[in-house]
Amino acid sequence: MRWVETEEIVRFNEVDEWGMAWYGHYMAWFEAGRLCLLSQFDLRPSQMVKLGYIAPVINLKCDYKQSARCGQHIIIRTTVIKPEITALIFNFEILLKEDRVLLAKGETTQVLLTCDRKMIYRLKGELAKRIASLIDFCKNKETIP
Repeated sequence: MRWVETEEIVRFNEVDEWGMAWYGHYMAWFEAGRLCLLSQFDLRPSQMVKLGYIAPVINLKCDYKQSARCGQHIIIRTTVIKPEITALIFNFEILLKEDRVLLAKGETTQVLLTCDRKMIYRLKGELAKRIASLIDFCKNKETIP
């Protein structure tokens, strides 16, 4: 599986009073990684809307392993797996840049709907091409910084 890596720094406003990254920011970091990957395939949310589709998140999982701290550099690793339904399933890992210690891992599932909120059951046209390219790209075993 190929992962795309995005680097962030834990900012002061992202930590709680104990100096640990607040748990909700991990979801924002997942989103940063997801957008980085989707940008490579012209599948950012605004681009999907232009194609006539939206992709709301219907499921989110996060398994916290260790806390990030203010000033630490983190790596967000993102990949997508081929779903059995018309959806997008992203896997995430958040690592410390310094020693690649795993801080958290997670997954989101997004269903594909038309802009008027109708479920689609089969991909077609330009959206199908872009998603197929995305999935094929992520099947490779390399990691892309």
